Amino acid sequence: MTDDLIARLSADLKPIAPRALERRLWLALVIGLAITTLAAWLVLDRMLCRPFGGAFGGPMFWVKFGYTLAFGLFGLAAAPVLARPDGRIVWPLLVAGLLVLLALVLGTVDWMRADWAMPALMGDTAMVCPWLITLTGLPILGVLLSAMRGLAPRSPALAGFAAGLVAGGFGALAYAFYCGETGMMFMAVWYTLGMAMTALLGAIIGSVMLRW
Repeated sequence: MTDDLIARLSADLKPIAPRALERRLWLALVIGLAITTLAAWLVLDRMLCRPFGGAFGGPMFWVKFGYTLAFGLFGLAAAPVLARPDGRIVWPLLVAGLLVLLALVLGTVDWMRADWAMPALMGDTAMVCPWLITLTGLPILGVLLSAMRGLAPRSPALAGFAAGLVAGGFGALAYAFYCGETGMMFMAVWYTLGMAMTALLGAIIGSVMLRW
C-alpha cells in the first residue's frame, strides 16, 4: 500500500538539471543588473550631476570597486545555499564582517592622518549615499527575491538577507561609477551602511515573501 502510494506520487516527477538553482539566480542577477544600470543612469546621472563613469579611474574608485564587488560575490555564494531547505553556510557572512572591520580600521587610520577632519568622514554626500545605494540595488533585490519564490529556504529571512547582500554589493558597485567621494572612511561608513540597509531590507521582505 505504502509502496504503491509512493510510486503514484513520484510517477510524474521530472528530473531537474544540475545547478538549476544557481543558473536561475545568475539569470536573475543579470536581469537585475541590466535594470539597475538603466535606473542608475536615469536617476543618479541627474541627482549627482555626474555622468556614468564620471568617478572612474582614480585609486579610490578601484578600492570602492573591489570592496562592493566582494560583498556582492559573498551574497552570491550564500544565496543558492540558503535558498534550500537544508541550506547552512556561514563563511561568506563571516568574511564579509571581517572585511567591514578591515575597511573601518583603514578608514580610521586615514581619518586620523587627516586630523579627524569631518569632511574626510562626511564628504559632500553622506546623507544621501546609503539611501541611493539601497535605491540602486532595489531592482536586483526585487528580481532575485522573485526568482527565489517557489523555493523552500530553511530560513526565509536569511535567504532574503543573502539576496539583499547581493543587491547591496552590486547596487553600490553601480553607484560607485557616479560617486566622486575619495575618502576611505567615507566608504567604510556610508557605503557599508547602504549595503547593510539593502541586506536588512532583503531579510525583512524575504521573511514574508519566501515563507512556505
